[in-house]
Amino acid sequence: MANITEIFGSEALSEEVKTQVQEAWEKKLSEAREEISAELREEFAQRYENDKSQIVEAMDGMITDTLKKEVGEFAEDKQKLVAERVEYKKKMSEHSGMLTKFVNDILVQEVQELHGDRDALKGQFTNLEEFVVRQLSKELTEFEQDKKDLVEKKVQLVSEGKKIIEDSKSAFIKRAAGLVENAVTSTLKNELNTLKEDIKVAKENNFGRKVFEAFAGEYMSSYLNEGGEIRKLNTQLTDQQEKTNKMEGSLAEKDAEIETMATKLKIAEDKIVREKTLNELISPLSKDKRQVMSELLESVQTGNLKKQFEKYLPAVLNETTTSEKSDTVVITEHTGDRAEAINNDENNDIVNIKRLAGLRS
Repeated sequence: MANITEIFGSEALSEEVKTQVQEAWEKKLSEAREEISAELREEFAQRYENDKSQIVEAMDGMITDTLKKEVGEFAEDKQKLVAERVEYKKKMSEHSGMLTKFVNDILVQEVQELHGDRDALKGQFTNLEEFVVRQLSKELTEFEQDKKDLVEKKVQLVSEGKKIIEDSKSAFIKRAAGLVENAVTSTLKNELNTLKEDIKVAKENNFGRKVFEAFAGEYMSSYLNEGGEIRKLNTQLTDQQEKTNKMEGSLAEKDAEIETMATKLKIAEDKIVREKTLNELISPLSKDKRQVMSELLESVQTGNLKKQFEKYLPAVLNETTTSEKSDTVVITEHTGDRAEAINNDENNDIVNIKRLAGLRS
């Protein structure tokens, strides 16, 4: 390499020759490098293949040995597992019999206890049902008795109250009669005295008015004859206005009377229906019991008369109804003075209707 450099550095060769020689040298050098590189690659490839085959053989041997060892251990573990399974099945067969026996014994015991508890609960439910039935029967009996006693007590109170009211009414009438008589006597005396004085004053006023009218007539005919016609017109106008006011008042009174009469007619119709229904219900009863029943049904609405009549009838008659399925009530008729009582009731109805209608007998 040093010789080649010296040759290129000498001046014996021309530049062109130097260039050619250098190109040829570089070309040769490149070829040599490529050849050496190819040889090296070939050598390295052979070494790689050799090393690779050695490594594969070593790995194959190692894997084979390892697999043999692992397969042997796996076979041993499998044999142990099979033996353990066989042992487990043997033990389970032995213990399953004991477990089955234990479970059966526990189940039998629990079932026996369940049957015992069921029998005890059944007896308790039976006792409870009997107790509830007894209590309900007792309460219902007491309720019916209280209801019956209430009705009888109400009938008794009505009877006693009617007697007390009659006594109080008689005493009040006697006391009020004396008071009214005294008041009317004193009032009449005062009114008569006042009336006498008013008559005296009216006579005096009448005499003075006649004197004034005679004087006024003479004066008007003599001096103010032209104003008489105007006064007459004013008087006629005033009279006409008064008549109009009176007619309007009369119309208002008539409307009020018509409305009052309509109300009275409605009340009278309800009264007639009530009296008719009440007479049909209480007509078979005797006089005293009819009065008691009338007092009991006095505050009852017309539509509920029949229902309340059937409710109070046993207490009034002091006997119980024999049939609740039948709508009719079988009672014993008492004759006595029935015709006279019915006639008196009819007369009282006529008087009440006339009174409600605004008519005086």
